[in-house]
Amino acid sequence: MPRRTALISALLLAVPFTPVAPVQALSGDIVISQVYGGGGNAGAPYTHDFVELFNRGATSVSLSGMSVQYASATGTGNFGTNPVTILAGNLAPGQYYLVQLAGGFSGVALPIPDATGTANMSATAGKAALVNSTAGLPCNGGSTPCSPEQLALIRDLVGYGSANFYEGSAAAPTLSNDTAALRLNGGCTETDNNNSDFSAGAPTPRNTASPLSPCSAPDAAPSVTSTVPANAATDFPTTANLLVTFSEPVDVGPSWFTLDCSTTGSVAATVTGGPTTFTLDPARTLAMGESCTLTVLASQVTDQDGDDPPDTMATDHVVGFSPLDMCMADTTAIPVIQGSGPTAAVTGMVVTKGVVVGDFEGSAGLGGFYLQDPAGDGDPATSDGIFVYTGNSDVADVGEQIVVKGYARERYGQTSINGWADDSAEVAASDVWVCGTDVSVTPEDVSLPFASADAPERYEGMSVRFPQELVISEFFNYDRYGEMVLALPLPGETRPFTGTQIEDPGPAATARTLANTLRRITLDDGTNAANPTSLRHPSGTPFSLTDRFRGGDTVTDVLGVLGYDFGLYRVQPTGPAAYAAVNPRPAPTVGGSLRVAAVNASNYFLTDGDLNVCGPSKDMACRGWDEPGELTRQRDKLLAALAALDADVIGLTEIENTPGVEPLADLVAGLPGYAYIDTGLIGSDAIRSGLVYRNADVTPVGGFQTLDASDDARFLDTLNRPSLAQTFQVIATGERMTVVVNHFKSKGSACSGDPDVGDGQGDCNITRTDAAKALVDWVATDPTGSGDPDFLVMGDLNAYTMEDPIDAVKAGPDDTPGTADDYTDLLSGPSYSCLFDGQFGSLDHVLASPGLLKQVVDAATWHINADEPDVLDYETNFKPPEQQALYSPDAYRFGDHDPLLVGLTLATVVEPPPVEPPPVEPPQVLPKQAQTAPKPPKRIKKRGITVLTPKNARTNAGQSIATKVTGKGKGKAFKVIRGKKGKVSVRTFGKKGWRLVLTRTAAGAGTYEPFKQKVVYVNGKRR
Repeated sequence: MPRRTALISALLLAVPFTPVAPVQALSGDIVISQVYGGGGNAGAPYTHDFVELFNRGATSVSLSGMSVQYASATGTGNFGTNPVTILAGNLAPGQYYLVQLAGGFSGVALPIPDATGTANMSATAGKAALVNSTAGLPCNGGSTPCSPEQLALIRDLVGYGSANFYEGSAAAPTLSNDTAALRLNGGCTETDNNNSDFSAGAPTPRNTASPLSPCSAPDAAPSVTSTVPANAATDFPTTANLLVTFSEPVDVGPSWFTLDCSTTGSVAATVTGGPTTFTLDPARTLAMGESCTLTVLASQVTDQDGDDPPDTMATDHVVGFSPLDMCMADTTAIPVIQGSGPTAAVTGMVVTKGVVVGDFEGSAGLGGFYLQDPAGDGDPATSDGIFVYTGNSDVADVGEQIVVKGYARERYGQTSINGWADDSAEVAASDVWVCGTDVSVTPEDVSLPFASADAPERYEGMSVRFPQELVISEFFNYDRYGEMVLALPLPGETRPFTGTQIEDPGPAATARTLANTLRRITLDDGTNAANPTSLRHPSGTPFSLTDRFRGGDTVTDVLGVLGYDFGLYRVQPTGPAAYAAVNPRPAPTVGGSLRVAAVNASNYFLTDGDLNVCGPSKDMACRGWDEPGELTRQRDKLLAALAALDADVIGLTEIENTPGVEPLADLVAGLPGYAYIDTGLIGSDAIRSGLVYRNADVTPVGGFQTLDASDDARFLDTLNRPSLAQTFQVIATGERMTVVVNHFKSKGSACSGDPDVGDGQGDCNITRTDAAKALVDWVATDPTGSGDPDFLVMGDLNAYTMEDPIDAVKAGPDDTPGTADDYTDLLSGPSYSCLFDGQFGSLDHVLASPGLLKQVVDAATWHINADEPDVLDYETNFKPPEQQALYSPDAYRFGDHDPLLVGLTLATVVEPPPVEPPPVEPPQVLPKQAQTAPKPPKRIKKRGITVLTPKNARTNAGQSIATKVTGKGKGKAFKVIRGKKGKVSVRTFGKKGWRLVLTRTAAGAGTYEPFKQKVVYVNGKRR
């Protein structure tokens, strides 16, 4: 005979402060057997309060999902206001369960508790409840009555002392510091009357280890524990079904009830359900305001158990009520509930009405529908819509005019109506009334940009239309959750760009980023499902390889309901948008006779990404593929891209750097006509850079070289990956150039002493900038010994175009922009190779040295990754078979960085005719003190004055520097100057056409570093 204690309290709704009437029904299992609130007080025998539970039934009962809750005797605090103690385990027949609560210092410790909480009980008077939920009840039975649904959750209730909420005619006795309320007969007595079931006595706490004390209680007569409507209800809908719940399973006779109303008369009803709860569906609609009486006849109801007697109800059960037409009921308008603030202005139980403008019910949707007041309140600061949570039910259709009763509140940041004050509490179908159909609501036009980040709140829950042409600018969550970001680009632009891609770091870049955030909206798919089997195209059709989209494509007239979830305002679509494909896929044409590409290989590993055996020390996490079949899928896509680039030299980043593993050998095995530079391991990271080349067109000249911290302390190779340089010669012409592949520290993780300073450049900007400066200084030394001034610096520099590291490379080795040694970024301005957080920009770069720039025909980014949704990539993680089937072994979405391509036509190197060198001047010993630079010779115009400071150009005491000048240039003049601390600089004057070579004697007694071999000046510029 399962207990339904809470249902006895229906009268409490009509008369809030009236004690609960006694009910003739025994609990079949778990009851509160002891309550003690004096723990730790003066004279207390125990240090802690406790509530003891007892299984008075005949079978074991799981306590999972139950809790013990406490409320003060007559205060306004609810059960849920105090800490809730969650229970666990199973309770055998006759077994006790000890719940320890708050305590003090007096007394001895309780036996080992089975559950521990912190609720602070009163020693004299209070209310303890055993609840079939782990959520705190938002009622107290006194100042805040409990609804029928909340009462239904209360499994047992003990009010003691002056408590205003209890079972039966009176509360259990008043207690003290040394007395507890003990259920009679060891916990077996149960008459649903706290006053007669409990007595005051010395506390005797028992736990699950205590001896069992099973009960052998006599059978009790069946009874009605609750009805819907409750007795004296005046808000029962005229079209609703009635519910009758008994204390135990029963059999009913053919005429077990009567329903008589003052206007409608005697009403028949169809009966369903049982054997405990029965539903009565009246054959006629009841009249609003009439008086009705439901009578359950005792003689027609018998219990199903074998414990005899009694078998039948003791007395008839009579319920009086008055029906209400909910479509005529007084309601609270949706704009009033919403208010003008970020959260609901009205919370608690409400009745409201509106038109369904978006139906997303069921587990496959959002679990509810959007309801909008079609007239609104005319206030532009308040929303006219609201979300109604119905869980897995399907109770509404678009266009229906509906009245709904429920609990208004914020649910995950969205103003909603729940069944009661819990995110998972569904509005029951019986609390939704359809009052009309085919009612239309004109969508509200919404234009970007928003005035502020919270401006969309004004449209929350409403039918909206975005009439502007918007750009698809983010789809990171498309495969997982079916959502994308739409943006309105800034004037004159085709898409939103990262702040530091266009603006200098600082206020200008920050302002651009802020502007972008106000010019975007998320387009969802109307479902909370993760990894959906079918993805919604913005046009409303299923996404496929023949019906796809790319970043930069446009949509117009986006139609839906504006909701809020997962921290974002988002449009839940109610119709298709006008889609236009404006961003085609073809590879760029760059011309020239030599093609060089920079490719981020997106962690191309041959070792399983689930393992931790990678890196030079074989103890680092592997990356890339981690599911069966993924390596083949990744390799096929990468090879397709490399082949389509048709480049003579390809610099790659993010390839595996593990002993005995050579990913480049694996790649060239699938690229006929290509070879690779065998560098072996480079650096200490799990990834490195590499080079492959078409060996019929170019050949390496000399060996490769790498830049790391041993070359320049500014280049932190524990954070940046070592740079890789290799000179190549065109076989047909003998022309040469040096390619330098780089991969600088990322922005995504912190560097010690180099944090994100908020200027838009992210973490580790100094680390990347120092690496860039070290890089151009190193390249200036011609590290491969090519003898050719043509250098192409490229790769993933992890810096956008206007950031400091790119400026440092462009400034060249003299660190001064606007001079002859500057590098040129071949892809700058509104270019992009990556997409992050809905903004595009170039983290990948190709920069040409001054001499090489004149030989560049064109450069381009092939947008085959940043613009492609990652549902097309090689990965299978999280993807259902339907998404995995969207894979194709082509170049598109092989990674997340776009490859860069440069076309060049290298000029033939013409060696100057030999020139008889002039006599070598004897070494000049410089004085230790600084000298003043000389004036130019009188016969030479002051022209092209340059002060040059060679790297590490310091001299030791007594050390001399030799100078040698060659060439036929006129007007050549220079002065070698030794300044403070032995620092050497050179001042040159005059015209072009001459060469100066500095050498130096062996180091003296000082500590300064020697020159690196020699420093050469040609035409007054260092080479």
